Amino acid sequence: MCIHHSFQPCSNRSRSTINIQTLLDINNELESSEVAALCFLCSDVVSRKHLEEVKLFSRLSEKGLLENNTFLKELLRTIHREDLIIRLEAGSGNLEETDARRVLSNFRIMLYKIYDDMTVDGLASMKLLLKSKLGNRHLDHCKSGCNDGPTLLCHL
Repeated sequence: MCIHHSFQPCSNRSRSTINIQTLLDINNELESSEVAALCFLCSDVVSRKHLEEVKLFSRLSEKGLLENNTFLKELLRTIHREDLIIRLEAGSGNLEETDARRVLSNFRIMLYKIYDDMTVDGLASMKLLLKSKLGNRHLDHCKSGCNDGPTLLCHL
């Protein structure tokens, strides 16, 4: 089930050296929960105010984070989309590799991995522990398939 979000290349096309068609293909393969996970992982490098699921790749391109495929590969690896990494490598040719960890927060990766491994019962327990700190309204919004699960972990 693919969501209806779209990659809109930024006007400065020379900044992004990853093939735009490859980005469009990857974008079309991502599900809404995966795009939400990518947004969470990128929230340290792209302001939450400017981070919308519909424009994630555009924002990353504007920040210069798609000048090579290392950052995107690290994001896709974190959300377990090795199939899209293969597609990215095939569509990118021989781009220069750099260290994505300098941009991608180890803290965000850790929170995402905890969330990714969390069971429904574990999420319910965490919500119970955070009830007095966050209030019912925020916790009621977060259901078992919650896109805010990693964000919820920030409150621990």
